[in-house]
Amino acid sequence: MHRVSWDMDPGIDDALALILALKSPEVQIVGVSAVAGNAPVETTSANARRVLEYMGAGSIPVAVGEANPLNRPLEDALSYHGADGLANCDLPPASLPLHSAKGWDFLAQSVLDAPGQIALVATGPLTNVAYAFELYPELPKLPDKLVVMGGAYGLTPYGKGNRTPFAEFNIWQDPEAAQAVFTSGTNILAVGLDVTMAPEACLNRQHLEQIRDSSTKAARLAAQLVEYEVKHHGLCRMHDPLALAVLLLLDASLFDFVSAEVEVVGGNSWDRGITRVLSSGGSQSVQVASGVDGPRFLKLFLSRILED
Repeated sequence: MHRVSWDMDPGIDDALALILALKSPEVQIVGVSAVAGNAPVETTSANARRVLEYMGAGSIPVAVGEANPLNRPLEDALSYHGADGLANCDLPPASLPLHSAKGWDFLAQSVLDAPGQIALVATGPLTNVAYAFELYPELPKLPDKLVVMGGAYGLTPYGKGNRTPFAEFNIWQDPEAAQAVFTSGTNILAVGLDVTMAPEACLNRQHLEQIRDSSTKAARLAAQLVEYEVKHHGLCRMHDPLALAVLLLLDASLFDFVSAEVEVVGGNSWDRGITRVLSSGGSQSVQVASGVDGPRFLKLFLSRILED
């Protein structure tokens, strides 16, 4: 079992990933830190609690993290995810209080308390993770691994940008944080648009009908989230559930990875947020997903959320 400290910005696909994790025995979520990204941090921290409380997992603590990227104001994606960040679904407001710690301190402490035993998962901009690594210099060497959803690496025909023609949203939102994390020496597995934009790894209208036919609690919420994506965008892209899936199959056969050093372009020019793959090997290498068995992933996702 993977014990997971999760930094997220829910977001439709973060919520679907959270549902998948809560239905998966391979994962135990020890805590959530919320970051601004898809929505302002007040919304992302509320959305994490809304999903957890709905799924009967309200005992999992949620801490609120950074409200803005390191060097610029937030540019959210509510136009994509709906006014509430969760497809305007009918979940009630969060009722449980936030954890008292700041998100980056909370994230760091979860790893410091159990060195080598906690997997970090980051499915939003890397602002909180970068702050944690800066404030706790020993931290990058202590997680079991860090799974990042972010980047477009040009390793497949789908490895192009979704926020600009060249840059993926999470990395584009805070490229300076991403560069700091990617060069920290921590053990990173990066799941980017090269695999998450592959059509065979996306939910379509037929999958939506299958989800609607189920009466499980997880499926009822997933149906609302997926329906919004399919209605407005044609497919439901599973960016964050795919990143979480790195931890679900112990034989690692769901993905192909290549080892490479990655440079993230900062600043505010046309190339902001580009993730450049440099030479393979080296002390700062990142494991970058270069292929995925999309049908197998979708079968896994559906089986988990449809089972009682």
